[in-house]
Formats: sequence, C-alpha cells, structure tokens
Amino acid sequence: MLVGIDIVDIDRIRAAAIRTPRFLVRVFTAGELDYCRSKADPFPSLAARFAAREAVRKLDPVFISGVPFQDTEVVVDPDGKPRLVLHGRALEGARRAGIKNLALSLSHSRGQAVAVVIADKE
Repeated sequence: MLVGIDIVDIDRIRAAAIRTPRFLVRVFTAGELDYCRSKADPFPSLAARFAAREAVRKLDPVFISGVPFQDTEVVVDPDGKPRLVLHGRALEGARRAGIKNLALSLSHSRGQAVAVVIADKE
C-alpha cells in the first residue's frame, strides 16, 4: 500500500491565480475549473485539487518528474465523491509501476486544504 498526503494554504492558490493568470489553466483541467468556478468561492476547491496533485507526486517516484499537472485530474462522481483520474504520463507511470486502485479524500478548513491518496502496488 502507498500513501501520499499534502496540505495547501488556500490563500497561496488565490495569490498564484491573481499574480499569474495562466496558473489556473496550466495546472487544472477545464472540467476542474468549471466545477470549482461553480462555487461561491472556488479557491478552497482549487486548493484541494492542487493538494491532490502533490499527494499523488508523493505517492511514488514515478509521478515526480515529467508528469504534467493536468495528467492528474480530480472528478466528482454523481454521488459527490471525489475521484482521481490519471491521464498521459501519470497513467503510463502508474501502469509501469503496478499502481492501481487509487483512493482520494479531500477536505478543507477556512485557510487550508488537504488531500490524501492511497493506492495499491503490485
């Protein structure tokens, strides 16, 4: 079993989006941006998704270099549960490393967002 965890200051993501407008488009998928922008304040949800990307990177070295941010996507199932979807290099790396059954948990408080990723490795 593999575990990755990360915590992010929500204001850090808000500041990055203001300072560098392309930040959001470079890091998040169109679906993630649509979902988060549907909220009154999108930044807690964006920060949780950023934390999820960092938690995946901490899960296994295969996800550290050469994996674009958008190759890791957080989608929301019809029942409201967040789920990780891997694309491109992240998906290839997971297959090569025998990583499967990724589980994701997201949470945030007023100032911070956290993500935990758990996976099996063959």
